[in-house]
Amino acid sequence: MEVGKRLSEMYGLDIYTQNAERVGRVEDIVLNLEKGGVMKLCLKPLKGQSLQTEDIRQILQAESIGYDDISVIGEIILVEKAPQAPTKLKG
Repeated sequence: MEVGKRLSEMYGLDIYTQNAERVGRVEDIVLNLEKGGVMKLCLKPLKGQSLQTEDIRQILQAESIGYDDISVIGEIILVEKAPQAPTKLKG
């Protein structure tokens, strides 16, 4: 992976798949402090709001990109695949 940005420079960057599909933009970053690395880029902010635990879980599961799925970070971020929103059961 080609990385050339500081964490503070990644906020607000647009995220695209390799097929030129716009996924969103970086609103928040989840760090793994034990390993000293980035875990996820979130498409919605996790801080500054009064989010319920379920809302945070939804953002982390369905509206985030795993750092391993990132191909290139530059003026934009290219990812291997877009996050998959879970299907909701009706009933």
